[in-house]
Amino acid sequence: MKRILSLLLLGHLAASLTAQESWTLERCIQYGMEHNIDLREQAVETAFRSAVLREKVAAHFPVITATVAQDWNWGRSVDMQELVIIRNKLTRATGASLNASLPLFDGFARHNERRAARKAVEGAALDEAALRQALAIDITRAYLQLMLARQVESCARENHATIVMQRERTARLVEAGSQPKSALSEMEAQVAAEKAALVEASCQVRTAVQALSRLMNLDTQDGIPSGDAFAETEVPPAAPVLSRTQVEDWLWQDPRIRSARTAIQSAGYRHAAAKGAFLPSLSLSAGYGTYYSSAADGSFRTQLGENRNPSLSLHLIVPVFDALQRVSQVRRTKLDLERSRLQAEKVRTRVEAEIRSATIEAENCCQKYLSAEETLRAMQELLSVTEAKYNLGAAPVLDYILARNHHAKALSDFLQAKWQYLFQLKLLERYRQ
Repeated sequence: MKRILSLLLLGHLAASLTAQESWTLERCIQYGMEHNIDLREQAVETAFRSAVLREKVAAHFPVITATVAQDWNWGRSVDMQELVIIRNKLTRATGASLNASLPLFDGFARHNERRAARKAVEGAALDEAALRQALAIDITRAYLQLMLARQVESCARENHATIVMQRERTARLVEAGSQPKSALSEMEAQVAAEKAALVEASCQVRTAVQALSRLMNLDTQDGIPSGDAFAETEVPPAAPVLSRTQVEDWLWQDPRIRSARTAIQSAGYRHAAAKGAFLPSLSLSAGYGTYYSSAADGSFRTQLGENRNPSLSLHLIVPVFDALQRVSQVRRTKLDLERSRLQAEKVRTRVEAEIRSATIEAENCCQKYLSAEETLRAMQELLSVTEAKYNLGAAPVLDYILARNHHAKALSDFLQAKWQYLFQLKLLERYRQ
C-alpha cells in the first residue's frame, strides 16, 4: 500500500512539474534573460563602471594619514641639548604625526571626471537594456518560428492521415470499377509525398526547438513542451501607421540611441577634464606631529609635550611645460568626442531605418496575410468540391491530387504570412516599449 501511495505521489509531482512548464513567449524571454551570458557579462561591466564612479567621487574627499615611527641608531647621533655629535651610542627615537591634504582647485578635472564616470555608468545600463531588447526580439522570432513549424507539422500529419484514408477509399473504388487501376498508383505516390512532407515538417520542428533553446541557453534535453502555448488565435490587428512624431518618440526611447548620446556627454566631460589640466591647481595641507629622542634630556611624556609641531600649508602648482602631454591629451579627447558624435549619428540612422522598415514590413505582411487568407478559402472550397466529385467517381484522381496540392500550398503560404505578420507586430511592440 505504501508503495502504491508513493507511486501516486510521484506521478502527481511529475504532473505538477509538467503543468508548470508552460513555455509562453514571455516566460521564454524571461528565462533567456536570466541565463544569457552576454547580459551577465554586461552586468559585470556595469558594476565595474560603478566602482570607477565611486573612486572618482572619493577623489573629492581629503586624504588623512597617521604615522608612528620607532628608530634605533647605533652610530653617530646628535645631542639635542648641546648640539654635538655623539659617537657609538645607542639612540632611540619615537615619532608620531597626523597629516591631511585636500585639493581645493584643479581646473575642475576631478569634477568633470566624476561626471564622465557617472555617464559611463548610465551608458552601461543602457547597453544592457539594448542587449535585452535584441535578445527579446531574437527569442520572439525563434518562438514564432517554432509555433509555425508546429502548425505546419500538425497540418502535414493531418494531410497524411487524410490521404491514407483516401487511398483506402480509392482502393475500394478501383475494386468496384469506378476508378482505373492507375488511380491507386497515383494515390500511392501522393501518400509517399505526404509522408515526405511530414518528415520534413518534423525536422523543421526539431531545428526550431534547437534554435530557441540556444537563444535561451537551455539544454535541449530539458525539453520545450510540444504543445502550442502561444495564445494568438484571434485575427491579428491591423498594422499601425507611424507618423514622424511617433518615430521621433520611439527613437528617443530606444536604449541604443540613448546610450550613444550618453557616450557623447561622457566624452565631453573627459575633454573638459583634459583642458582643465592647463589651469593652476591649489591644495591645502595640515599636519600635527611630535617626537621623543633618548639623546635629549627629559622624560618620554615631557618630550612629546614639548616637541609638538603643528603645520598648515597651501600649495599652488602652475603647469609650465610637460613635454606636450597635456596638449596631446586634449587632442585625443577632442577626437574621441567627435568620434562619439559620429557614432551616435550612425546609430540614429540605423535605428530609424530599422523602425521604418519594420513598419513598412508590417504593412506588407498585413496585405500578404489578408491575400493568403482569401486564397486559402478559395482553395478549401475547390478541394471540397473536387473531393466530393472524386468520391462519386465523377473526377479523375489527378484533379483531386492537384486540388490537394494547391490547398496545401495555400495553407503553407497562409501560415507563413500569419506568423510573419505576428512577428512584425511583436517587433513594433518591442520598439514601442
